[in-house]
Amino acid sequence: MDIKSKINKLPETSGVYFFKDKRGKVIYVGKANSLKNRVSSYFSNSSQQSPKINKMIKEIENVEYIPTSSEIEALILESKMIKSNSPYYNTQAKDDKSYPYIKITLERDFPQILFYRKINRKIKEGKTLYFGPFVDTNATRVVIKLLRQVFKIRGCIKKDLKTTKICLDYQIGLCSAPCANIIGKTEYRKRIREICLFLAGKQKRLLNGLYREMKGASNNLNYEKAAKVRDKIKSIEAILKGQEINLFRKNNENDYLLKKIEEVEEDEIKKGWEAVIDLKEKLSLKKSPERIEAFDISNIQGKLSVGSLVVFEKGRPMKKDYRRFRVKKVKGIDDYAMLQEVTERRYKRLLSEGKRLPDLVLVDGGRGQLNEVKKILNNLNLELPIISIAKKEEEIFIPEIYIPIILPSNSEALFLLQRIRDEAHRFAVTYHRRIRSKEIRNSKLDLIPGIGAKRKRLLLEHFKSIEDIKNASRVDINKIPGFGNKIADKIKTIMEVER
Repeated sequence: MDIKSKINKLPETSGVYFFKDKRGKVIYVGKANSLKNRVSSYFSNSSQQSPKINKMIKEIENVEYIPTSSEIEALILESKMIKSNSPYYNTQAKDDKSYPYIKITLERDFPQILFYRKINRKIKEGKTLYFGPFVDTNATRVVIKLLRQVFKIRGCIKKDLKTTKICLDYQIGLCSAPCANIIGKTEYRKRIREICLFLAGKQKRLLNGLYREMKGASNNLNYEKAAKVRDKIKSIEAILKGQEINLFRKNNENDYLLKKIEEVEEDEIKKGWEAVIDLKEKLSLKKSPERIEAFDISNIQGKLSVGSLVVFEKGRPMKKDYRRFRVKKVKGIDDYAMLQEVTERRYKRLLSEGKRLPDLVLVDGGRGQLNEVKKILNNLNLELPIISIAKKEEEIFIPEIYIPIILPSNSEALFLLQRIRDEAHRFAVTYHRRIRSKEIRNSKLDLIPGIGAKRKRLLLEHFKSIEDIKNASRVDINKIPGFGNKIADKIKTIMEVER
């Protein structure tokens, strides 16, 4: 079969193609969105080709190809094939313009992923990794951006993160901000290993590992982690399918991923039902607690107090029914009164709107918290089953029974209560952090020269609130690491003006 006949039989899919000479040696490797169109273009416009390309065309005796599912997969495969075959005409092209590499600085505690140009670099040199060479410069930059978007790896060239401030990359979702200790070294380097698998062409191994991680988190009832890993899988699949990357989209999953996610969800549903039945039996409830509402409070020494409500139905979170509360009436440190305010507001509203009441109310805490919330229910003439769960010994308190109930450690009922309690806590803490961040952003601290995001965060962590910062002395401020006399003076001057 002559060369043109072979070209006519090439598929119109993405992939990597190989030109071979009469000895069967690979003389050129390239990638394409459409193999047929790209390879045909070499032979249909020979008069418009460069002398070097025309010389190559005369030597081509055979064309082979490997199809891929996307151009990005083709880009990575092209790099591997160039590296392993050292094709003559690819090498010659490097003399005219150095090919790009993707550089990962493993020698750093928090490695960077960078675009890099260098001729004849080895793939591994010391602790730095170089993936490439890549022929397509623009595609290489796109891959780096997509990987940073998925794995949140820094691209800045800062060497000393201790003196670096949070930059725009964190705000737009391209970095996990190791400079602000938002991510730990272990988790960060795990993400680096995952990127290396991706760039080494081991995407299937990467996805299988992530799927096992998602399944394990789900089996351990760590559904928040499972959801994050699931989203990462979706994003990687989207990249490999050549789709626009967007971490918040709900579509673009392929059949394989949908099947796996459905398996996890079916497993969650099954366990949720088992747990609800087990809970009814263990607590001798009259009605199956299919709908459970749980409350938690978050504050720092009574400052910026908030409450959370999470709802579970049939053992599964109903996030559309979650609610947040700013505590309005209670001043100072009084978690009991805060719980009362939040639960009263919740059930007054449900009663006024005629909406469904829960089958069980769950409170984070011991008998004290339970009794205070029970008073609210009694005042509203609500006969709702209510329990509380205390963290230390995981004791469960019921109003009618003085001695706390201890469920077996492997009990599905206990797992469900722990999961709901932890979700309520997570939801409350997340909201509290958001309120604190908002207070920092909207404070007079923004007017102080030399006070950036990092110093504002340190101030609030140390003093708990803007009000406490106003009342602090210069000596108190000076005790914070990195806050000298000049900064303390500036802070006090602005705060005294605000009074």
